Amino acid sequence: MRLLICLSAVPVIAIGAVLALHNYREVTLGSAQRAGNAIMRLDLQFRHDTDRLRSALETIGHMDLTPDQIVHALRLMETISGQRYCFLSVLDDEGKPIQSVSPQGRGCAEVGALSTPTDVHSTLLEAVQTSGGPGEGGAFLRITVPAGFLALPEAHGYLMGILQISPKGVLGSASGWQVFAEDDNPIQAWLLMHNGQLLPVCSDCGWQSPPPSIVHELKNALENSERSIITLPTGLGGYALGAIAGGADILVSTQRTSMESDALHTMILQIVGLVLLLVIGLVAVTLAANIVLIGPLRRLTYSVQKWQMEGIFDARITRSMPLELQRLGQAFTRATRRLSRHEARLKKAMAHQQLLMKEVHHRVKNNLQIVASLLNLQANQIEHPEVRAEFALARDRIRALATLHRTLYAEDALNSLNMAVFLQELCEQTLHIAGESEFGRMTLDVVSDSFWMDPDQAVPLALIVTEIITNSIKYAFPDGQKGTIFVRLHRSHGQLTLQVGDNGVGCAWEDPPVHQGIGLKLIHAFARQLKATLTYKGEGGVQYTLVMRLPETPPEPRK
Repeated sequence: MRLLICLSAVPVIAIGAVLALHNYREVTLGSAQRAGNAIMRLDLQFRHDTDRLRSALETIGHMDLTPDQIVHALRLMETISGQRYCFLSVLDDEGKPIQSVSPQGRGCAEVGALSTPTDVHSTLLEAVQTSGGPGEGGAFLRITVPAGFLALPEAHGYLMGILQISPKGVLGSASGWQVFAEDDNPIQAWLLMHNGQLLPVCSDCGWQSPPPSIVHELKNALENSERSIITLPTGLGGYALGAIAGGADILVSTQRTSMESDALHTMILQIVGLVLLLVIGLVAVTLAANIVLIGPLRRLTYSVQKWQMEGIFDARITRSMPLELQRLGQAFTRATRRLSRHEARLKKAMAHQQLLMKEVHHRVKNNLQIVASLLNLQANQIEHPEVRAEFALARDRIRALATLHRTLYAEDALNSLNMAVFLQELCEQTLHIAGESEFGRMTLDVVSDSFWMDPDQAVPLALIVTEIITNSIKYAFPDGQKGTIFVRLHRSHGQLTLQVGDNGVGCAWEDPPVHQGIGLKLIHAFARQLKATLTYKGEGGVQYTLVMRLPETPPEPRK
């Protein structure tokens, strides 16, 4: 039941987990989206500046001015722009500087001295990087425009303008870089060169480059995508890669803001609170189910078990139990009462049957004893010794049957015999009836395993033992000799082995036997009835061996 209650909470937990993951993804996507927005703002700002510089250079380059006039026009353009441009220069047709214009305090000459590609037939926008002291090193955008000079003969060259890409440069006050100055929005940026090198736009900010794996992942995503900006959320912030001013790839890194961290903490607290509420709810439902359902069911089960062991059923039905359980308990109460009454009637009938069976065995035993006494009286009236001996044999056989019924009656077991007790009593009775127990000339050695046997099998077995012992008493010890008559009965692995014999004078058996007495015929007949194998020998005394199969599970005594 508790398992079912817990399983019922699985959908709620799954929905909560999905919502939590969705909220967490939204928080992480927010950092990456801010990086993408920063690239878009930088791109707009630098497109505006580069477009204005390119337009001015292209206009001046097509005015057919002399180099001195071009330099004068460049100075005028720089003054009008508020010294926004880092470096302006006039190049000859081989790309060598003729004259240059650079604002005071701006060390961009090193960038201007870099080799310029020749055979430029249209405007070229490049991202370059130089090293140097503060204000001289950093990242730059260089624009090269083909131009014609008024001279004799007319010459061709190039006009070059350089914009510094750095928050500390000329563009430090530009709106595109204001995002880097926000305290609650920490952002870092690197130019991604064609050779894969990352160049920080701020040379003295001490920014740590992103892991190469992230850079590689962003480059591959940008190459395989039709979008101009690719974002990548991470656990601590986000990354974005895109182009600015149409010519330079820039990588922007953002960190999670305090607002986003607070939102994440709030989300975690909400999840923890939801889990706690869910656990409290499960505990409450479990306790309620235990009080209302599980407890009454447990008491009902205990009452049924007690009824099975003791015959007493007490459902303990209360009004706090559900109506269905009350009806179930009432139905069990009615059923167990009917079963108890029926069981009492059956026990009474069984006791009466047992009494009748005991009475039957008792009467059979008495009748057999009466028959044996009558035969004994009749034998005393006969003078012929052989006839009197036959009467005595019949008397002994009947007394063996009477002993069996007396044992059943005495043991109070009507369906099985304890063979160890029965065999000992049978052998002693046979020796006593023959009148040999008083003289001590013959002794009995009876050894038997203690087990129970069906009376239908015990009767022929008892008659076989009686016949063999009677023959040993009559013939084994002539002329007053002393000796021992032994009986061995063993049961092992469903097989019964009976050995009966003596250490008397022995006997020479005919092979095959032609003349058999009634005793030996009876022994063979009873062996066939038991489906047993009978063997015997007569050297050094007579010994009979009977082997028969028994059921694997012997009958148990039933009283």
